[in-house]
Amino acid sequence: MTARTLTQDTLELVVTAVTFLVLGMFLGNLILITLGLAPVIFLTTGVLIGQPRVTSVERVGKDVKVNVDDKVRDRLTVAIEGGPGLVTVSDILPGSFFLDEGTNFKTLWKGLAPKTVEFEYMAVCAKRGYFDLREVAYEVRHPLMISSNVLGILNAKRAVVVQPQPLFVRKIKNHKSISKIPMPMDARFRFGIPTTDFREIRDYVAGDHYRNINWKASAKLLSTKPGSFLVNEYEKEGKKQVWIFLDSAAHMALGTAVNNTLEYAIRATLGFTNFYIDRDCRVGFCVYDHDAYQWEGTFVRKEAPEIDESVMEGIDQIEDISEEERTREPTVRQKTRSRVLFPDVGKRQQYKITRELLHVDIRYSSESLKEAVHSCRRYIVGTQPLFVIVTMVEPEKIKGIIEGVRQLHRYVGRASTKPAIIIFNVQGYSIAAQSEEEKIAAGFLTYHNQPYYDALRGMGCIVVNWDPVGESFAQALQRQRVAR
Repeated sequence: MTARTLTQDTLELVVTAVTFLVLGMFLGNLILITLGLAPVIFLTTGVLIGQPRVTSVERVGKDVKVNVDDKVRDRLTVAIEGGPGLVTVSDILPGSFFLDEGTNFKTLWKGLAPKTVEFEYMAVCAKRGYFDLREVAYEVRHPLMISSNVLGILNAKRAVVVQPQPLFVRKIKNHKSISKIPMPMDARFRFGIPTTDFREIRDYVAGDHYRNINWKASAKLLSTKPGSFLVNEYEKEGKKQVWIFLDSAAHMALGTAVNNTLEYAIRATLGFTNFYIDRDCRVGFCVYDHDAYQWEGTFVRKEAPEIDESVMEGIDQIEDISEEERTREPTVRQKTRSRVLFPDVGKRQQYKITRELLHVDIRYSSESLKEAVHSCRRYIVGTQPLFVIVTMVEPEKIKGIIEGVRQLHRYVGRASTKPAIIIFNVQGYSIAAQSEEEKIAAGFLTYHNQPYYDALRGMGCIVVNWDPVGESFAQALQRQRVAR
């Protein structure tokens, strides 16, 4: 129950009534006593009448999952009891939601009888994320204004998950003949599906299939070693692997709070994820920050943590620390927490990446591209993956991209004739441009970046430039037929 406090005017009225009553009784003046009783009667009536009370709020809408720019409908039922008065109810919406139909704000006069009010609205979800529509704010006023307005909040929970708008790359028909966007190179693993590529002849062991027995080689061996057989060993192919790196640095915020470069980059990331997962690839995902401190060497702690010696008793030291390690000066840079989803396949991985993208914001990671590649190196070595870097290429950021590409070359090499790195450049200048003059300036800035695109192509990268305002995601990929 909310405590009610008297207003300043009511307190002054009480003081006035007491003053008139005291003076009237002291002087024996009936007129002063009557003037003192009038405010008392007025206040007594107001207290007996009371003011409205909002007792409960029920939300009809259930938890829902939608895409960006989809509409969500909701209806609320508010129960009001108590005395008469003015009641205002408002369903608090996130800043990225805007009304399309109806209203989320209701004002009404409540009489003496209990009252139930309903209001309905439809809102457009303009930005991705997880939103908890929980708080319903209300305000009630006393009809005689003898007490302060009562403000309160009731909970009517509803979760709305707004996913990034998917960009369907599958709309490109006959991918091999239209687009030169590469698929990952063949990845060989110890365990996997056998292929027709011959590897070696080895001795037969229990469990080998009889169809793999090399009868000609076994016949030659039987003359010298009776009872022995030889089998053909074939290469085993694992899932092809793709790594997607998303830039979340401050320059990706170019545009408005709802329509900016990062939002389009997230949509492109989801498009690549769906494209390669649908083609049975293992997709890994990592968020990095272009403006993060550039890593130079191995990670060491800035200060050694305090360890309780009693806890360590009885534990043998696995490896002795060399003298060089003891005398090495610790670097200022500490190891940071990276935003990494390691490669996996299927709808489960697609769901995990989509869920991670819901929370990505500017400065979401504290690792540069070079550091992010280093953090993922255990899952990169020996797999020959395809790398997709979703970023915005600018002169100030080109050094960080080049260092990251060089770090990738350490693990995949540059000898292969098949390109293994895609730089997907989301051109944010056109997103931020509003007037015709700004659009012309955006075109000049894009043209000014041409030498940097050529430098990245010279390093063996495929540079895909995407203007989200002027073309679709599929059209940007189709243009590679001409660019290559």
